[in-house]
Amino acid sequence: MSTKKQLRMTMKMSSGKEMTVSLLDPKDGLTKAEVTTCLQNVIDKKAIVAGEAYPVSVKDIAIQTVDTEKLA
Repeated sequence: MSTKKQLRMTMKMSSGKEMTVSLLDPKDGLTKAEVTTCLQNVIDKKAIVAGEAYPVSVKDIAIQTVDTEKLA
């Protein structure tokens, strides 16, 4: 069995839609405050653009753990 962790960051976009950015293997001990600070920089600089929409706020931050077990 293998286990993978993924940091999932969901932002509200100027278009009214949502965008989720995922990163594999986040560092241990990562805090919501650290991620929020990073995302706020992305929002302030409009560093991500999807079509003509850009992020306007943070909706959700979570670490997702997935266990994969191969069948015999």
